[in-house]
Amino acid sequence: MNLRSLLLSLVFAANLSAQVRVINDGFPGENTSELDARLDSALQQFNPNYVVLFAGGNDALNEKKFLAADETGAHLKAMVARVKARGAQAILVTVHDPDLTRLMARHKQEAYGDIPPLQRLAMVNEQVRGVAQVDHVPLAPFSIVLSKAGGTNAELSTDGVHLTAKGYALLAGTVRAQLPKHLPADAIILCFGDSLTYGIGVRPPNSSETAETYPSQLRALLH
Repeated sequence: MNLRSLLLSLVFAANLSAQVRVINDGFPGENTSELDARLDSALQQFNPNYVVLFAGGNDALNEKKFLAADETGAHLKAMVARVKARGAQAILVTVHDPDLTRLMARHKQEAYGDIPPLQRLAMVNEQVRGVAQVDHVPLAPFSIVLSKAGGTNAELSTDGVHLTAKGYALLAGTVRAQLPKHLPADAIILCFGDSLTYGIGVRPPNSSETAETYPSQLRALLH
């Protein structure tokens, strides 16, 4: 290898190392209590500059993981506080409405008691918006964006909750809009959440990340 080729390869390697990192730390099935419990470990491991908290769907829709709305709010507030204490910027995301027909094909109506799924989800989003407002945190209004695009139809959702590649692209774009237009080249963005962050619908369980998940598509928007 001549000197010019060596210098070019070193510049290329330096540029790669300086690219913005987007980390997918989604874990299927977790509610905000479980996310709260593992946040400190994630912050220590990845030392992010930005943390996208997309959580609350399981709190509202998964009867095995139900939490009262005020508990959800308390966990979100606690997570935002610890992100800020680490010197990072938190970004909250509202949770989209499910396709009730497909959701209820997997769940029993009686599991929701006197509070139907959409009402439970509205209460979660009220908490998300409240924490964002009180704690001065950017809010990615994904529930509104997806609704305007057609909601959890077959084009945007694989099962009425999880998303297709096109649905995750909308999520990635919504999150991107809440990040600074120009990011430092060495910025680290931690996407922290449940199966919607992990990418169920476009990523098989226990597999490597695919290009269709929202963190992957966010990464593509930033590079």
